[in-house]
Amino acid sequence: MDTCIKQLTQQLQHHQLQAVVDDFPTLSSQQQSMQLVHLYQSAQRMDVKYSYLQNVATRILTEHPFPKDLISEFKSTDLLSFFTPGLKFNSGFALQNDLNNNVIHTLFSHCDANKLPFNYVRSLMLFESNESLLQALTQANSAGLTPVACYITCNIEQTSLPKHEFSALLALMEAQFKQHENINTAAFLNALINLKNTLSSHTLNEYTVLLASAYLRCKTEKIESYLQQH
Repeated sequence: MDTCIKQLTQQLQHHQLQAVVDDFPTLSSQQQSMQLVHLYQSAQRMDVKYSYLQNVATRILTEHPFPKDLISEFKSTDLLSFFTPGLKFNSGFALQNDLNNNVIHTLFSHCDANKLPFNYVRSLMLFESNESLLQALTQANSAGLTPVACYITCNIEQTSLPKHEFSALLALMEAQFKQHENINTAAFLNALINLKNTLSSHTLNEYTVLLASAYLRCKTEKIESYLQQH
């Protein structure tokens, strides 16, 4: 066990929450990530302590920036849900790592068909005031892709979404357009071609083409024609 985890465990055992918060900035970014992941994993194992451990994480993130090293780990709604209260501070949702990905980029790029994120993220937008979440939806990563664009171009399974998740995705797409109308069309089409070439069939199904046309706000025929030419 790393010394930073031992330190955190001892402080929690002695109810030294302020010491946990005060010591956090003295740690390396990697150690900060380890402590936060430890809090999350402990909460997953012990339901009875979930709220307490989430509160510890929130207290830390209220006073200190979210470590960028952790952005690439946000591959489940469970992780996002645990850290949501803390991400509301210090523009946590809109924080970007070295690849210019934010936590929503990572989440939408690694969708779990059994636990899709769109309805949850949409509910955060609807029921909680969070400007950094809206900002995160419009941010482009180093490949020129927004979080919604990442989902469309990383969806190797090409499986259709349940109706409520599909509606939520379209709502998030619309929210992106309202905040920032311009789209990096060339980057999106390039990622779409890369997806097509990754598939054994080298063919995008009707569902993916439909999403692509909705994102680019053009007819499906235009997308199909472009794909045939490339």
